[in-house]
Amino acid sequence: MKFAIVIPARKNSKSVKNKNRYIINGKPLVEYTLKQSLLSKVKLKFIITDDEKIKKISKKYKFNTQYKRPKSTSTDKSSTVETLIHFIKSTQNKFDYDYLIVLQPTSPLRISKDITNSIKILKREKSLSLFSICENTEHPYENIVIKKNKKWKYLFKEASKFHRRQDYKLNPYFINGAIYIVSKNHLLKKKKIYSKKHSLYIMPKSRSLDINDLDDIEIAKKLL
Repeated sequence: MKFAIVIPARKNSKSVKNKNRYIINGKPLVEYTLKQSLLSKVKLKFIITDDEKIKKISKKYKFNTQYKRPKSTSTDKSSTVETLIHFIKSTQNKFDYDYLIVLQPTSPLRISKDITNSIKILKREKSLSLFSICENTEHPYENIVIKKNKKWKYLFKEASKFHRRQDYKLNPYFINGAIYIVSKNHLLKKKKIYSKKHSLYIMPKSRSLDINDLDDIEIAKKLL
């Protein structure tokens, strides 16, 4: 099995302007993931970006910056799958890899050991895909939906039957977005990151922050 790390980091962001290079404790956000990747010892590493400033930062961490991310995969409506498929088709004849390790810049608390452990699990279980998860402390049965008239209802109908957490039948986990690994051939064929031969890597909640807004950035400043 041959692996390649890819970091999708487009220029614009709807929630926070230039989020991927937002300065947190003196470093651009993307730099935390770049450093973790370098420490993971995976040799083949690519940045998928339309931002020249991010490319410049990536070169310091021995990332290949030659791939040109097109405008078609650099919008708010562009899916991760669409972005990765375009990347594979553009690079597969030039570089030798079987799996992509997808690391989002918005997960700065992951450590290099999380990356290497994920690879070990996927190899041991001979899976086609893997993603990282963490325990969901807020049970989905406690989620509600608020309507326009301010009336509410449980997101799940059966939730009204349970009054104590220990009575819940589900043991929920959350896809934390820190690590995705997928077979190149599976992704091209099925156009999905997940497969039937799938593995899970459990991370602690303390390393599972996914930065979406300014509140998350303030939390990251205190934890990094």
